[in-house]
Amino acid sequence: AVVFFPNCRGNIIATEEELADYGWVMYEERNFFDARDWFADAIKKDTLYHDSYNGMGWTMGHLRQADSSVHYFEKFLAIDTSFSNILDFYAGLSFAYSAIGKNEEARTNCNLFFGKQNPILNGYWEFSHNKKINYLDVQLILAISEFRLGFFDNCQKLINKIYTDIGSSTTVEEDYTTVTGRSALAVHLATLQDQLQNS
Repeated sequence: AVVFFPNCRGNIIATEEELADYGWVMYEERNFFDARDWFADAIKKDTLYHDSYNGMGWTMGHLRQADSSVHYFEKFLAIDTSFSNILDFYAGLSFAYSAIGKNEEARTNCNLFFGKQNPILNGYWEFSHNKKINYLDVQLILAISEFRLGFFDNCQKLINKIYTDIGSSTTVEEDYTTVTGRSALAVHLATLQDQLQNS
């Protein structure tokens, strides 16, 4: 669909950036079906504009279509990886892969995310279109992936790091070689997930 913006000189055809910007307005209003349509129009207009794919990836995730979310993020990353908000892509891929149970891929994208994040220069990442989503959520997805893959030592270290980063004095020292210890780790993961979702 072509969108026209009237002004005194006649109609102006919207750019892909304007289409994507309006998609983000719809996203932030939690109107994900309309956001999907606007991002799709932006992608049709310019297949090389990264923010359209970013928006489509996040929107499809909210529509519980994680496989489509992966498709849009990966499709653009196959074209270009040199844009400024690449952490949005790696975070989105981490969430999407975790949602579809692809724990190796979730773990890989979490590690790519943390390899690219530079908190000294840029501060810790937070998603600009939903400030409640930040690097702690990616850290939690990494901890969950480590747990699901059987890397319980890594999982426990990440749980402790998250507790530290949220200002909690909780320290986890479970014997994860036992079923009881692994169950306790799972409880901590669920507790952190609740805390992060409700913070």
